[in-house]
Amino acid sequence: MGYIKHNGKKYKSVILRVSRSTDFSVLMEQFNNMDFTGFDDNKLENIRHSLLELVNNSIRAHKERQEDAVIILRFTMTPQELIIILQDKGGGFDKKSLPYDIDLDVNEIDINDQYFLDYREKHGYIRFGMGLFITKKAFDTFILKFTASDGSLNDRYEKGISTGTFIELRSHI
Repeated sequence: MGYIKHNGKKYKSVILRVSRSTDFSVLMEQFNNMDFTGFDDNKLENIRHSLLELVNNSIRAHKERQEDAVIILRFTMTPQELIIILQDKGGGFDKKSLPYDIDLDVNEIDINDQYFLDYREKHGYIRFGMGLFITKKAFDTFILKFTASDGSLNDRYEKGISTGTFIELRSHI
């Protein structure tokens, strides 16, 4: 039976609440103090790196919107898989603004093509467009949805209606 080890204790599920003012080093420490049974060190490192990228994106979106709601991370370990849900109120984003089609198979995405180079230059080399790509590559299941103010989930971002993102990640043991 799998479990999540967090700060020396074993759990079936853990919820982390992250504010826009959370220091990145505190976030790294939290993730480094989490262990998911059944995964080798390389896979754990990929999971942690992906989560840092996603949460960093959410924090940045919350800061840009001056959003005070917390970012929620839910970790659940079953005998077969690790399930992670990230929910934020960062406004969501248009998937068409990414330098690739996020709905493609990860092996079809070329991170060295001109779209990526243009994206990085356009954003002053502060945004690289890699967070979702790395996450999609690290997990067996990657589901991206957008939340509306009533809490409903939609497959598409709708300007003025979407209030945040909902990401579900699954990785088989």
